[in-house]
Amino acid sequence: MQIDYIIVGHGLASVAVVEHLKKYNKSFLVFSDENPNSSSKVAAGLYNPVTGRKMKQTWKAAELFPYLEQFYTKLENSLQAKFLHKRTIYRPFLSLEDQNDWMSRTETNDVFVTATYTKPNFQAYIKDQFGGILLNNSGFLDVKEMLEHHKNRLVLDRQFINERIDFNLIEVQKEKIKYKKIESKNIIFCDGPLSQNPFFNWLPTAPVKGEILHIKTEKPLPEEIIFNRGVFLVKNPQQDFYRVGATYEWKKLDYEPTTKARKQLTDKLDDLLKLEYEIIEQVAGIRPASKDRRPLIGNHPELKNVFIFNGLGTKGVSLAPFFANEFVESIINSKKLNDEVNINRYYPLYSS
Repeated sequence: MQIDYIIVGHGLASVAVVEHLKKYNKSFLVFSDENPNSSSKVAAGLYNPVTGRKMKQTWKAAELFPYLEQFYTKLENSLQAKFLHKRTIYRPFLSLEDQNDWMSRTETNDVFVTATYTKPNFQAYIKDQFGGILLNNSGFLDVKEMLEHHKNRLVLDRQFINERIDFNLIEVQKEKIKYKKIESKNIIFCDGPLSQNPFFNWLPTAPVKGEILHIKTEKPLPEEIIFNRGVFLVKNPQQDFYRVGATYEWKKLDYEPTTKARKQLTDKLDDLLKLEYEIIEQVAGIRPASKDRRPLIGNHPELKNVFIFNGLGTKGVSLAPFFANEFVESIINSKKLNDEVNINRYYPLYSS
């Protein structure tokens, strides 16, 4: 079999790359062993243009967020499924000082801010005695649902191989990649944490373990609102529980939920939520991230048909569509990749 691309992995990164390759009618095969603990499958899928304690616009928000909604909506139509849920995010102020700081900043006219409140707005549900801000171009992606429908389409089109790729069997030649009985012009790695990948294990990655709680509340919260301060509260309309997250752990990287993370999440949740709640589940995943918190995208320093699209970290839902477009354009049309994501920033670390 001869194809244009072998794609390794099937998560957010892979879906975005595959869909942009389709625009150019490129042939491909996706290899994935379907890890049930992958970060894409346990993620809450939140996308939020204003983040952090200081409530600043997230990096490249003006470009990323309009593009992501367009991309996922088009993919929903193609797959005849529903997985993008546009929601308003409400971020309560923590104090009068917090409120005054926000009101004094020029960003109060931010295009992503729908409204600013200086008085309580949702006190029946949360602690917001100082008001807060409402955001647009926000919501969540049901990543698991998207991946399931996308995989089914790939299987139907005979573009999916359900197996872990064996790095030892990959033969990289000047003009082609050989893997078992397959010959491909290129190979793209979208395979999460890179420690086992011999082609890119020189990159300075910083995988992050994240844990999320699933809870039930004594009464429903407004379904059209995501509450987000310290932790987020997100409800999928197809589920009867809320997701609460998330934690960050860089040292002990496993898939086991911890009492430490549970306490971190419940402490923050208690500072936000007024309602009684019950914890019904705790899940953990490992996010592929880089040390400078920018994606790892581009071409191997020596092997010109070996590529990577990885390291999306905690903002994969918003980063994947826009940068997959840039990435595919860089391969097919030789367009320049953004310097902040291009792995050539790390070429000095590579030794053959």
